[in-house]
Amino acid sequence: MERAEHDPSYRRNELGRGGFETGSDTYERARPGYPDSAVAHLAAAAGIASGSRVLDLAAGTGKLTRQLHDLGASCVAVEPSPSMRGVFTRTVPGVPVVGGTAEQVPIGSATMDAVVVAQAFHWFDPEVALAEVARVLSLGGWLGLIWNERDESDPMVAEMVRISKWDTFAPYPVGRDFGKVIDASGRFGPVERTKVPFVQELDRRTFVEQVASRSYVQVLPEADRQVLLGQVAEFADQLPEPIGMPYITDLFCAQLRG
Repeated sequence: MERAEHDPSYRRNELGRGGFETGSDTYERARPGYPDSAVAHLAAAAGIASGSRVLDLAAGTGKLTRQLHDLGASCVAVEPSPSMRGVFTRTVPGVPVVGGTAEQVPIGSATMDAVVVAQAFHWFDPEVALAEVARVLSLGGWLGLIWNERDESDPMVAEMVRISKWDTFAPYPVGRDFGKVIDASGRFGPVERTKVPFVQELDRRTFVEQVASRSYVQVLPEADRQVLLGQVAEFADQLPEPIGMPYITDLFCAQLRG
């Protein structure tokens, strides 16, 4: 199979739009949140404190939003998927979430102290999105990008990647240096990159649901989807519970240039 970005059926923009139209409850159950230490580092680096105005862009089901909200930040979320927004309103009550995209952010100019993007920047048109981020940030504001990436140096993860065809359809290379993308915009100061390892413990059902929640799996023809998930389930049956899924949280922080 060809990689996703070279296959007309799995173009990046279509995956980013169509891959999350359904399955948001599965996404919420199966995907991990972010390590407390990584969120604390993000907050310290970006000066996010009680009362800080923070925009979570492409917020999904609000996994990062709720962690920043718990720190006292005054959060608002933008999320293009109605399905994701529906779960968000249940999981992060009291935090406003509106429809919108990174390329057309429905937020006023110079109104945010920080903009964060969790597990989503790879779907954006970076030049346009970074211009929009710069627009909504106040003077001295910060951008934070964060991903939970499976640690493919682990043999179990490497085999799961092979079986689930993640190596074929991944929307970006694991470990990609997104700092170079931020630097290329010329809008932000030096990028600080931080990596934090952690392990998520899963039962076999949730292990399979993690694969089911991926965008490329969501848009597969149903017969192909069931075959792939069946193969993942067979692999999960060979693993002892709880299944330890090792991750590396990759975090990029940069300040808006004055």
